[in-house]
Amino acid sequence: MNNKNQIRDKFLKTRSFLSKSYKEEVNKIIERKVNHYIERYNLTKIAIYISTENEPNTLNIIEKSLQKGIEVYVPLISNENNMEFRKITNLETDLELNKTFNILQPKSHCELLPNGNYINTMFMPLVAFDLYLNRLGMGKGFYDRWINENKYIGYKIGLSASSQLSNEAIEAEEFDVRLDNVITEKEIYVPFVEKEEEFDYDVTYSVFNDETIIG
Repeated sequence: MNNKNQIRDKFLKTRSFLSKSYKEEVNKIIERKVNHYIERYNLTKIAIYISTENEPNTLNIIEKSLQKGIEVYVPLISNENNMEFRKITNLETDLELNKTFNILQPKSHCELLPNGNYINTMFMPLVAFDLYLNRLGMGKGFYDRWINENKYIGYKIGLSASSQLSNEAIEAEEFDVRLDNVITEKEIYVPFVEKEEEFDYDVTYSVFNDETIIG
């Protein structure tokens, strides 16, 4: 048996204990970083989740992206085992409550994402992550399954408070998807690699940890 359930339970509790003021400050910094990321890489089509109470808030990010003419696709859980992405153009009129999971999601008439790689960047929620950027979600496997089934090859960016970093490595399974970066209020994480391995860190780490962005 792997350690995922144990780590998930631990960090769900950690997340639930975060103060309102702390979460508000975290949200402000992460929002600033994500908007900078979108602007720097001139993203025109993104997938992003609709945040719940204990997740980094994405509503302002989505609203700003829509104002800039960026195509925004958000998850719709169509049944207990299936997730798809649909395009929204208005936060007021295109969303409804999924009573089963108590989350906001796009209405079923919203335009379906044409194919998995129509977008090149996906911003994802998480419960915990480790230094290798293994990700733990709520345990339903929606994102891992969607990414594998749709052969998505774009960037996978986790959004998280720094308090959700697990010092214990998450024992990932074959179909678990690793993230490319995790944006927190403290820094942008890139995957830890052994010194002898070659790895292209791009410019993301240095650029997005600049004090002018996180301050």
